[in-house]
Amino acid sequence: MTQQLPHPDDLSDAELAEHAHAWRRLALRGDRNARAPAHAYETALRERVRASMAAELMATAAAPEPKRPWWRRWWPSMSEHVTS
Repeated sequence: MTQQLPHPDDLSDAELAEHAHAWRRLALRGDRNARAPAHAYETALRERVRASMAAELMATAAAPEPKRPWWRRWWPSMSEHVTS
C-alpha cells in the first residue's frame, strides 16, 4: 500500500518542518522507506529558509556609507573652520 505524500510546495513552512521532522524521526528508528521522504522534505525546507533569508538580507541591506579618511579625525576639512 503506497501513501501519497504531499508535495513540499503545497505545504506551509510550519507544515513542511513538521513533515521533515516526522519522516526523519521514522528514518532514525529504522524505517528504510522513510529516508527518501525525510531527505526530500529537509532539502525543500533548507531551500525555502535559504531563499527567505536571502530576500531578507537584500531588503535590509543598504548602500554602505562612504568611509571617512583616517586623517580626518585630526585634520577636519577646511570648510568647517572658515569663518566669514
